[in-house]
Amino acid sequence: MTIVAGFKCGEGVVLCADTQETIGDISKRNVPKLRVEPSGMEGAMWPLRSSHDISVAFCGATSNGPFLDEIVDRAWKDVQDATSLVEASDLVNQSIKNSYKEFGEIYQPGYLPSTELIYGIKMHDESKLFYALGPAVNEKVEYATGGVGVYMADFLASRMYKNILSLRECAILAAYVLFQAKEHVEGCGGESHIAILRNDGSSGRLDARRVEALTKLLQHADSEMGGILLRFAEVAINNQEFRKSAIETLDHMLHVREYEIEKLKAHEDFWESFVGIGLDDMGLPTLPKPPETS
Repeated sequence: MTIVAGFKCGEGVVLCADTQETIGDISKRNVPKLRVEPSGMEGAMWPLRSSHDISVAFCGATSNGPFLDEIVDRAWKDVQDATSLVEASDLVNQSIKNSYKEFGEIYQPGYLPSTELIYGIKMHDESKLFYALGPAVNEKVEYATGGVGVYMADFLASRMYKNILSLRECAILAAYVLFQAKEHVEGCGGESHIAILRNDGSSGRLDARRVEALTKLLQHADSEMGGILLRFAEVAINNQEFRKSAIETLDHMLHVREYEIEKLKAHEDFWESFVGIGLDDMGLPTLPKPPETS
């Protein structure tokens, strides 16, 4: 049981997943469900890479974790030598189909594990988002959701997603979907993992401290905005009374926002000084500028 989602925008792709794994409806544990390749792209410590290099992020929901890991392992192995985004997309598609064809002949009828796989591919300053249900693969131009939290994720995405969203806004939406699913859907829980594939610039999984800050701000705003919503529809009060109440709420929210921003900045300033590499607006290392051509 899990919640996974992906969002596409003009700047790239965002993928997200929780970490709770339920075992036989008896026990649960936390395991990573979001994988970013090349490996090591896990925040401020991973090596800088050219924005033209291929990067792939996978997240999935399944009844059999090792089976899904095998599907992803093969897909990443088969796509590494791609020379274009179109070729990379075709290679992952074919790899998934080949894996299901092979394992379909190994498993007894009716015992082949069920899987949902959401993945993004970035190469040569372009990106694509895909959703695979078993061997059936479809490109998604807006968003894709999966797992037991799919209804919650679809509800929130249908209300909040717009194709004009920035990559930062898609990452915030991903954090909000995970927060709400973990809060209200049985079987979703653990840490929130978010990764971005940027068309132009560095890609990777967001630092845990940044995801925590986004989640805290969203939790606070979610509770406070409910009061504004109720007062907005209260026709018995006049506009001045509503304005005063809304401003008081917003002022309180601004104090919380400033506090979280200061804590996050201190954390990222420490990493910049420790690693010696500048961080961008998503907390990932800034790629060196390509040499100018005459």
